[in-house]
Amino acid sequence: MNIFVIPSWFPSKDRPVSGTMIKEQTEAFCRFYPDVNIGISNWGQMEERFLLWSKDHVKNISKLLRAKPKPFKTVLAPNLKVYHHYTFTWTSKLLGGNMLGIIKANLSNIKAFEVEHGPIDIIHAHVGYPAGIIAMRVAERLRKPYCLTERMGPFPWAQTADKNGRLADYYKQPYLRTSANIAVSPFQVEALRKQGIDNIMMIPNFIDENFFKPSPDYHPQSEKFTFFTLSYPSPQKGTDILLQAIKGLSEKNKNILFRIGGSSPYIDGYKRMASELGIQQYVAWLGEINRKEALHEYQFCDAFALPSFYESMGIVYIEALACGKPVIATRCGGPESTVTPLNGLLIEKNNVAELIEAMETLIKRRESYDSNSIRADFLARFSTQAIAPKTFNMYQRIISNSLDKAEL
Repeated sequence: MNIFVIPSWFPSKDRPVSGTMIKEQTEAFCRFYPDVNIGISNWGQMEERFLLWSKDHVKNISKLLRAKPKPFKTVLAPNLKVYHHYTFTWTSKLLGGNMLGIIKANLSNIKAFEVEHGPIDIIHAHVGYPAGIIAMRVAERLRKPYCLTERMGPFPWAQTADKNGRLADYYKQPYLRTSANIAVSPFQVEALRKQGIDNIMMIPNFIDENFFKPSPDYHPQSEKFTFFTLSYPSPQKGTDILLQAIKGLSEKNKNILFRIGGSSPYIDGYKRMASELGIQQYVAWLGEINRKEALHEYQFCDAFALPSFYESMGIVYIEALACGKPVIATRCGGPESTVTPLNGLLIEKNNVAELIEAMETLIKRRESYDSNSIRADFLARFSTQAIAPKTFNMYQRIISNSLDKAEL
């Protein structure tokens, strides 16, 4: 089986975290199915030197003059390679952001993959725009089937919505023509249906259980309880709510520490907010952290907390559960089908008092959350061994044209 993946985002030197989930899931899938060949397309979507910004004309000219891109590939595994054919991209308001050039680059990447492995059997796009648009047009050109995983939240997002908040017709096309739309949670299924999209299959995100796992060196410290948070610090992720809750909790319990990972343009403002609230001694700002550093934080915290306003699923909760840690999440979409009394607590959005109470509960009931049970539940629902076969079966049925849309 030959699969070609077109991601809307992919890790780069400039944005090493962007698209990490897509990369890691594909790597885990390839380890689980070593006889499946997968190629990933990179047309420079996360490379600053190929992004032309509307207000940076001088820099844009410099980029155009200096760029001499040559196609190449990166080998991630014997059966997994990234094919790079860079092209310039810009605002979608002008010539579709160079959509014709992007499609040409993706066709070039597919051709390079097929030289090594033979004809592709299916294209898998991740997120409707831009990858879904690209996959649709490439699939039509090559007369191949494609599927589309939508994990974006909120859905539709501002760039793809019309003035009434509905998914605009242009952006809706790939969902209507695909062999299957994959939603990552029951909540995401309903979000797609509300936009008049059907042909939906629910396949949750999964992570590599061999990487994300408990550490035998972790031992709870009775003198201090450590919470870990990893996100793109922002209002949507509830970072200000978290800081206010830390303030309230610290007035009752001084033996706490919050380690906050992630970076964003909001971070300086949140640091000032922490200072104004007088909670600096309870907060460690970690900034952007790599995957090994994130694993360490998951393994050696006592619990994970993220009071988001919207999550299509929330992969960070899954990563914490894989490491055997209880979580605090909000009823904001995806977490409702992930968090259970076994593995954590669900609270309402934008509720500082309830977040404080949930934190106090985890501290007081620390021993009632069994790491082995949390890990076992994760393995059964969100591990590679649990989810990869569902994806493989979907591929097989699409390729053989035996996937009955009435079943979806």
